[in-house]
Amino acid sequence: MKRILLVIAAAFALALVAGCKSDAPPAGAKKVRIGLIYKATTNPFFQAMEQGARDKAKEMGVAIEVNGIESESDADKQADLVRIMLNRGVDAIVIAPASSVGIVTPLMRAQQAKIPVINIDNRISKEEAAKQGLKPATFIGPDNADGAKKVAACACKLIKKKAGEGKTAKVLILRGIDGVENAEARRAGFEAACKEAGVEIAASQSAEWDTAKAQTATAAMLSANPDVLGILCANDKMALGAIAAVKSRGKIGEIIIVGYDNIDLARDAIKRGEMQATVEQNPAMMGALGVESAVKALNGASLPEVTPVPTQLITADDLTGAKPAETKANSSDKSPPRSSGGG
Repeated sequence: MKRILLVIAAAFALALVAGCKSDAPPAGAKKVRIGLIYKATTNPFFQAMEQGARDKAKEMGVAIEVNGIESESDADKQADLVRIMLNRGVDAIVIAPASSVGIVTPLMRAQQAKIPVINIDNRISKEEAAKQGLKPATFIGPDNADGAKKVAACACKLIKKKAGEGKTAKVLILRGIDGVENAEARRAGFEAACKEAGVEIAASQSAEWDTAKAQTATAAMLSANPDVLGILCANDKMALGAIAAVKSRGKIGEIIIVGYDNIDLARDAIKRGEMQATVEQNPAMMGALGVESAVKALNGASLPEVTPVPTQLITADDLTGAKPAETKANSSDKSPPRSSGGG
């Protein structure tokens, strides 16, 4: 009788274990290896993303390999990194693509090898993915159009005040890399906010997320449009280039400049009054969720098509501890986080 009771107890314990699911790999199993591929290794935005991924990997007991490209426009090099990760035998790939379209073909090799693909930050082209049959496990990232609309609406309000009642208010737009999903979404957000506010877009040019290119583009656009009162920049690195161009014309304080990413240098510029606002989009959270989702996918879990990451408008009021002047829609944080610039 005692033996029967022991067998029943053992069976009950096994049933309990079988009924409990864990995202961590089972004890004694081969250590899971996650490959993280991002863009712009020197950009603090992606460095924050990497740190978030490394911290989550350590917490979950998985190994992580990280690699990235120096220039955000080097899509071919990033495609090579996918092949390198596959040759190293990673179990899953977490990627922030430089090209929404060009990355699909190399990622098809991962899918064919039954390696889950987790898309973070910049969304892979849904059209190209459907065309080739690529099915990422999930997309983790912000609503770029909404974030851009928030910061542009803040800028338009300030610009219209500067222009005065009944006067035409004009802005310039510095775009990211044309054709890339997040760049197009941010441009759409900027344009929507300007249309709603009745602010005229005097000129719009791509500076490919780059500070030096942004400075050159801004100087040229200002020469052609000397009466503009604002510059909407699709990332903070380009906003820094715009600031340099505006400074060279002696117009700091006269022209409203906003960015996107909440990097440290942009925060400093906001504190100095050289720039008026930016957008936090939580890169560390993206990195952490990327690793977590990769482990879940490897364990057979079904993931949502989109895993949203909140955005938050950051102004001088937030950085000085005063009550924010703007409502922080879609943010789960009560105090402004610090990320550090990206595309």
